[in-house]
Order: sequence, then structure tokens, then C-alpha cells
Amino acid sequence: MPAANAEVHVGSPAPDFTLESNTGAEVTLSNYRGSTAVVLYFMREFT
Repeated sequence: MPAANAEVHVGSPAPDFTLESNTGAEVTLSNYRGSTAVVLYFMREFT
């Protein structure tokens, strides 16, 4: 697993990660491998 502060360069694959969705469910990037995925992030204090 890459370090949390690893650099990601344009055109390179994103490292696998898991985030919490707006419903509280965990969503893991590798579940979408082979598909196009768009990740939007909004800090809670601004929503």
C-alpha cells in the first residue's frame, strides 16, 4: 500500500483507497477497476 502522502502523476493509475460515501457505506476504488470513476470530495464544514 502506498504512503498516504505518495505523489500521483497525471496519466498514472491512482492508488487504491477506501472512502465513506454520503450514506456511510465504504466505497473502495479497486471495486471500479476497469471502469471510469470520478471522485468528488467536499469537506463537511462547507456542505
